[in-house]
Amino acid sequence: MKALVEFIEKYRPGFSEKIIPADAIDIALLEEDAGPLPGAYLRFLRTMGTSMAGLELAEAGFSIDGKVMTYQAMRWLRHGRYILIAGDRGLSSWDYFLDRETPSGADDCMVVRMPLEEASPERAYPVHASLEELLSYEAFKVLRMPLLPYRVDCASPLDVGGTERWRAEVVRSMAEEAGFRRALPTSRCGLYERGDAALLLYQYPMAPAFSFTLGGEDPKEVARLAQDFEARTGCTISS
Repeated sequence: MKALVEFIEKYRPGFSEKIIPADAIDIALLEEDAGPLPGAYLRFLRTMGTSMAGLELAEAGFSIDGKVMTYQAMRWLRHGRYILIAGDRGLSSWDYFLDRETPSGADDCMVVRMPLEEASPERAYPVHASLEELLSYEAFKVLRMPLLPYRVDCASPLDVGGTERWRAEVVRSMAEEAGFRRALPTSRCGLYERGDAALLLYQYPMAPAFSFTLGGEDPKEVARLAQDFEARTGCTISS
């Protein structure tokens, strides 16, 4: 979480001083109902589990407040496969969960979404390879990308021929060739920064399909980069 906090601090000075960690008693109560919590989630809770200082990521509420009450009200969730980590604040009413049965790295899990009342493997939709990946991706998306006035998008179609994974790797290689550097460590997605431009690559956690947004300060440079990406990946760029 340290790298994430340092990244956010660059765009929101004072963020590290305003966030509020979850109380140790609240964490213990949550573990009592939810079961052992993955290390990545514990790091988040101990860093900003009560308040993210007004920063909203993924249109969701990640505060520990209310989580214990939810488990007490919905006892069938207790010690289950899925750990409720955030409530949806958008229009879908699909909340965020960690999937214990799909671990990621040393102590993280895949993030899935589904309606709270229908939490089950049949309803779970994978969205990110891990909690840390979700938080990093969303922070880059809401803090860095809006600062760039010129942006283009690319969403690759699912390739039956199996070349989507290769194309995603080409995007990564091209970003580094063009002078971009990773802003935060991620396993599936790519968060790339170059000062005058940035690239946000999303790769599905359970499939090779991907999409990316390219942004910059100079419209001609963005157009040039977009043409290069389009030519070498075969993806269609849209503004």
